[in-house]
Amino acid sequence: MTPRVLLPLALLSTACATAKVVGPPILITPDPNIQRVVVIEPFFEAADWQTATKTEYARVYGGGLGGYGMYGGMGMGPGQTVAIQRQVQEKPLFAQVASLSQEHRTVLQQVQKLRPSWRVSSTSSLASLEGQVSIVRVIVRNSEIIESNRSFKNLAFGFGLVIWPLQLFNIQPVEETQRVYGALERYVTDAATAKARLVRYQTQPDFAFNASGYTPLGRAFGLDVTYDEGLLADESPRKIVLPEGFAERLAPAIVALIEEPQ
Repeated sequence: MTPRVLLPLALLSTACATAKVVGPPILITPDPNIQRVVVIEPFFEAADWQTATKTEYARVYGGGLGGYGMYGGMGMGPGQTVAIQRQVQEKPLFAQVASLSQEHRTVLQQVQKLRPSWRVSSTSSLASLEGQVSIVRVIVRNSEIIESNRSFKNLAFGFGLVIWPLQLFNIQPVEETQRVYGALERYVTDAATAKARLVRYQTQPDFAFNASGYTPLGRAFGLDVTYDEGLLADESPRKIVLPEGFAERLAPAIVALIEEPQ
């Protein structure tokens, strides 16, 4: 087969590949086998609202031979799919309600995996706990793209429609890095006190800890999530893949906070 035939086949196999998290491995410290009880609250967010462009697709039917338009049976034309764009106000992906819930579930699993000697749970398990507990609060703030070769790939794709060797640049996927900002807080108390301080917010899937009067050990974070995807890939899988990748990188930071001396 000629290069002109092989190149489109190679591009098709990569251009539509959906997002996957890549980058350096996560550094994991060994479990010192110190038993602890750790309660991780549902995540809070303090991110700014952003203006985003949403694209929706609709099937539109024009007038056919009979001129009856979309209601005219015999006059209905073949129709065409059109893209409709609209501006919406939304939180960044990592701070959206569905993402926060997913991130919380993943962090619970990952922290328990990193520290098998701990008892890790959400706040609803406090009723069955006794003794000293470490309560962790996660606040997700804004995020930003700090590295991306998407513009270069788009340029190569556009000119490659005329100068086909430029499409070789698109055999490799787009790679981007998003940095997620936020803060961690650790509160140390006893289970009985914590139970009496549980509150419920309508936007939270589980209880929160009323921390008034407590001085937490707090640490800010900026965690990088690097992913690649095909230039023409469906963007919707990012809503699952990126929060998952962020939570996997957040878990070691939570472990470090818990193990940090007061």
